[in-house]
Amino acid sequence: MSLRQKFFVILVLVSMILGAIVALSIWSIRFLERELAWPLRSAQPVLSGMHSIKRLGELQASDLGLGRFTLDDVVDTSFTAPESSEVAPGVIRAERQILLLLEGMEDVASLRMRSGVSTVENLRRRSGEIMNLAERWASSGSADDFILLIDRIEERHELIERIEGRIIEDAALANTYGQRLRVLIYLIIAVGLIGAALVAAYSVLLLRRWVLRPIEQLRIGAQHFAHGEFEYTIEVNSGDELGQLGTEFNHMASTIQAMQDERVERERLAAMGEMAQRTVHNLRTPLAGIRALAETTQSELEPGSDLKELQQRIIASVDRFEGWLQGMLRVSSPLQLHHREYLPIELIQGVVESHRGAAESRSVTIGIEIDQDPGPAVGDPDQLEHAVTALLSNAIDYAPSGTPVELSVGCIEGYWTLKVRDHGPGIPADLHVSIFRPYFTTRKGGTGIGLALVQRIIDQHLGSIAVQSPVNGDSSPGTAFLMQIRLDARVGRKE
Repeated sequence: MSLRQKFFVILVLVSMILGAIVALSIWSIRFLERELAWPLRSAQPVLSGMHSIKRLGELQASDLGLGRFTLDDVVDTSFTAPESSEVAPGVIRAERQILLLLEGMEDVASLRMRSGVSTVENLRRRSGEIMNLAERWASSGSADDFILLIDRIEERHELIERIEGRIIEDAALANTYGQRLRVLIYLIIAVGLIGAALVAAYSVLLLRRWVLRPIEQLRIGAQHFAHGEFEYTIEVNSGDELGQLGTEFNHMASTIQAMQDERVERERLAAMGEMAQRTVHNLRTPLAGIRALAETTQSELEPGSDLKELQQRIIASVDRFEGWLQGMLRVSSPLQLHHREYLPIELIQGVVESHRGAAESRSVTIGIEIDQDPGPAVGDPDQLEHAVTALLSNAIDYAPSGTPVELSVGCIEGYWTLKVRDHGPGIPADLHVSIFRPYFTTRKGGTGIGLALVQRIIDQHLGSIAVQSPVNGDSSPGTAFLMQIRLDARVGRKE
């Protein structure tokens, strides 16, 4: 994720929570307004209809004379009912209006919600009874019908008052519910604000983690860099622009460190080369005199003299020492390769055959395994023979008595490979780089020239060499050197 994308994520998070808070606030206000106003809006048509029915019922009661006497007076035997022919028509007309009102109120959903589904039906049934009683009383003029008519009107009147009381009570409860809703909405808004604060805090943490901390690490790295501590590296935990900058910073520091190390190494090699040249120059003259004296003495001895063998050993030792001096010069001077075609298998087999005697004297066997014949190659076989000789002789020197030295030859794309393994004590991991430096050795009496020369020869052939110790995690670790040589050492070379 790039730095721009991370900033975009933070912006989106903040925008989302702010948008959610705004939307929640608008919805909460509208919801609260709707919930608080609905009880009044839903009760208004019901109360209006009930009031109209109640007024018409009161007009009927007034026409029937209930305003002047009570129902107890009506049931008294001395009571005289009004003339039905005069009162009944008005009662019937009012009842028809009531039935029309009830028919219109059947479609009012709030009436069913506020007073129940059967309320309208109950009122219609009662009004139907009142209508029948009024018509029967109008035709009969019976006092019993009149009493029943008054009783039904009063029952309906009481029913309407109960319905009105229930609706008013529901409205009061709705008002209380609205207050609770108001508290709930305030709580929701408070939770939204807390969520916004948490998102803002999380955004700050992301900003610190994604931006401020990498910049702080770059600043600290620059301080170490300014003090010449080029080995200091910045911890890179992301692949964005700042992470790439940290990677480039580490690469720059390692490059400068490598250049400094290379410069120090060149200066050290130059000093060693100069010292080696002086040493070789000072030793070659007396060595030449010793060899000439040994040859002269050997030629003057009688045939069969025991001293001839001693003189020959002196000459061989001088020649071996001369070879060491030449090796010292090769390490400190550029290699000159003479490219020609050669067969890697024949080169390795020749080196192995020349070392079998030395290996047998130490009770060490040499085994060679050809995984894949690389075929012909182009390079300097003389220099490569020196490199293989150095690796094999080291393996023989370190191999315990009775153990094998194993060589395996193979081929990968563009390279032939050689692996030389012994079963000796192994090389500590912290010395895997140092063993290829000139004149570095851990062996008593060693010169530190062999592996350094091997490294230079392989570099000149555009190859590589690696050390494995322990090998495959064996309990007796041993050491394996894996060498890769380009099949054509001229390919890719910068002239």
